[in-house]
Amino acid sequence: MIASLIADPVTIAFIAVGVIASTIVAITLISIVTHKDEDALVPVGPKGRRTNRMDDAFEGSPMLRRAIELTANLAERRGALGSVERSLRAADIPMRPAEVIFAYCLLALLVPGVSLLLLQSKTLVIVSVVVFVLLPPLVLKFVVKRRRKKFVAQLPDTLTTLAGSLRAGRSLGQALEALAREIPAPIGRELRKIVAEIRLGRPMTEALDDAVERIGSPDFKWAVLAIQIQSEVGGNLAELLGRVAETMRGRSRLKGEVKALTAEGRASAVMLTIMPPALGMVMFAVNPAYMKPLFTQTGGHIMLGVSVLMISGGFFWMKKVITIDV
Repeated sequence: MIASLIADPVTIAFIAVGVIASTIVAITLISIVTHKDEDALVPVGPKGRRTNRMDDAFEGSPMLRRAIELTANLAERRGALGSVERSLRAADIPMRPAEVIFAYCLLALLVPGVSLLLLQSKTLVIVSVVVFVLLPPLVLKFVVKRRRKKFVAQLPDTLTTLAGSLRAGRSLGQALEALAREIPAPIGRELRKIVAEIRLGRPMTEALDDAVERIGSPDFKWAVLAIQIQSEVGGNLAELLGRVAETMRGRSRLKGEVKALTAEGRASAVMLTIMPPALGMVMFAVNPAYMKPLFTQTGGHIMLGVSVLMISGGFFWMKKVITIDV
């Protein structure tokens, strides 16, 4: 049987694609692990797409480069390439979006396909779909959200320090350069990118606007707007930044108070959502015959569907009630 599987062209194709996908994933992981914080700038390739050290790994594979180019063109026509690139930049992951999309598509098709055609395991198909199809976008969003949250937490103290440097007589460029050396990531790394771009001749307003787009934080956008307005109309920038920092601290305190006041509602929403399925699983484990009609009869299917709709509606309603924008 193994010999027949090896002789099958479909199996050979799957193995070849698996080797290519594994190579891309390995190169990706090596690039992330060996990425240094000092690499403030990322080279820009054709069409303004950012490149990195991974490009060297694909120089010896024209077929692979062509496949990645086709993936990039298709993703760009569908509007996915720019979205992935913004997410990678926000997460500070030094990878090209085309390579990420290509590896994701390969793994999302290859692993469930192998599990279904070769291993014939429905359980492995479900697990592989969850791990290789649903999980990677969620992980990327989680990394972006965590980095942005850490950035926002550092921002008030950074603005206060920047205001102190301006009061000490430094110019804005000198103050940013000093902060870039002293403040840890993620703000320190973003400031190093801004300083490096300014040294290369890019206007400060464009460098700051690019950082705002890359980070996607409204608080940072307000700080950049304050700097840009002051540069046009004049005034005391140190005092302005100090007031912006105090406003951010006040909003942060208010958010903490709102979160504490809505903790009971959030806990109730989670418990009411988890309790019915958990109780059903316990009853199924204790007495399977009692719960079997829910999964074998039409009336049971209707009851399950109505239950799912009611639980989902109740959860989103409670979440809407306890969500307060500050």
